[in-house]
Amino acid sequence: MELSGLLFLTCCCLVAGVGAYNPPMATVEPLKPAGIRVSIPHESGISLVAFHININEDFYALEAGMIARDIIKQRNGRWVYQDKTTQLQENDVVYYWVHVVYRGLGYNLLNQEHRVKDFYDYNGNKIQSFGIIDESNMPELENNSGNSGHGECRSLSATKLYDSFGSRQTSPCAGKLVFSEDFRSSDAQWTTLEQFNTAPDYEFVVYRDSPRNVKIRNGLKLTPTLLSEESNDTFVRYGELKLNKCTGNPRGSDCLRKGVHWNILPPVASGRLNTKKSFNFQYGRVEIRAKLPKGDWIYPLLMLETAKANPNGRNQNIRVASSAGNVDLRSKDGLDISGHVLWGGVVEQDNRQQFQRVNEFRSTKVGENPWSDAYHTYELIWTLDRISLKVDGQVYDERSVNVPNDTPFFLTLGLAVGGLSEFPDYCTSSGSVKPWRNIGAKAVLNFYTSQDTWRRTWTGDDESLKVDYVKIYAL
Repeated sequence: MELSGLLFLTCCCLVAGVGAYNPPMATVEPLKPAGIRVSIPHESGISLVAFHININEDFYALEAGMIARDIIKQRNGRWVYQDKTTQLQENDVVYYWVHVVYRGLGYNLLNQEHRVKDFYDYNGNKIQSFGIIDESNMPELENNSGNSGHGECRSLSATKLYDSFGSRQTSPCAGKLVFSEDFRSSDAQWTTLEQFNTAPDYEFVVYRDSPRNVKIRNGLKLTPTLLSEESNDTFVRYGELKLNKCTGNPRGSDCLRKGVHWNILPPVASGRLNTKKSFNFQYGRVEIRAKLPKGDWIYPLLMLETAKANPNGRNQNIRVASSAGNVDLRSKDGLDISGHVLWGGVVEQDNRQQFQRVNEFRSTKVGENPWSDAYHTYELIWTLDRISLKVDGQVYDERSVNVPNDTPFFLTLGLAVGGLSEFPDYCTSSGSVKPWRNIGAKAVLNFYTSQDTWRRTWTGDDESLKVDYVKIYAL
């Protein structure tokens, strides 16, 4: 600590308890998706407030603590410390002490603690159970012992709800709405990713928390943009890109990359959100109303991802709906895999080997027009052993599935481009062969240098994924 900090702490010790002034009590608000806010109300005569905070470690002296911040101005009638990085879990204990300069003298509020039970969004709104739906309105269910349990549900659902740490919380009433989002404003239940692509797909994108790529206003809009149009070709080939708001592993390649020779930067920036930190579940009915993106080598990510890593290195996700952005796309065997073909279901991949996914392994529905031409309502009904897929109320496939029990999943909405598994090698788009090989070392470079063939298909507003709403119901 600097000398000034030592002098300040000494002053704290000397004046603590002097006079009759008692500092106001503090309010602690754990934040989601991450962060903490601690504040006291303003009183006339207060000119500075210092917050000193530890997580799960008590103070035994007037120490600075894990967090030490001097606040010199009050905001809207309160002296507030807030960050969006502190990671808190339920039952964590926040230990803190507060130093208040009142009419030129220092006073301490000591031996304070707060056990984390509730979480709040960045606007100060309390987040209900599971971050979404207020369970307090559920009717009480009489259990066999006569004690009231979950309400007067006719039956409990097979749906399982988990917290963000994978601990099972409860089974809701059958048919209950457990998640709802209409994207009328920014919401703390979503984490907007800012990180580079990873296994197993290795999409040719960098996901960014930028208004260029992610807009939430009267709906969600995810738009792909070219890095070369924001900077230049030299930057894509040889530049260094550091993601200051990175949501990935800061010690790996999630947050920083540099173009070297054929291993260029991802040429496309895009958007991707998930509920990993706020809503995890298993089994249920997922309903998404969306307009899929159009443009060569673009595809939507409307899917459920596993919240727990698979020790065998296998990746499993469940697509609610997917369709290529290519209006005309055929496999090397002549199968239609274009934007006229809607598909969904369980996708399994190995981090060490990419699997080619073609129509005979998918649940599909072929439309007269590309699915990207209009909004449609896509549904996934996931039970213990089966998955049903619907579009605009019509079932187009049902099949058995093998998903491990007690495996929480979270919802992901994103827009991806290219990659090493979505598009089979040697497929042709409007007569042109796909410009990269999925096993090729120069896959990203070959995609980038062929943009004169695919960039012109990204027209107007059509290349964006637009989501009107998402609803998830218990079975």
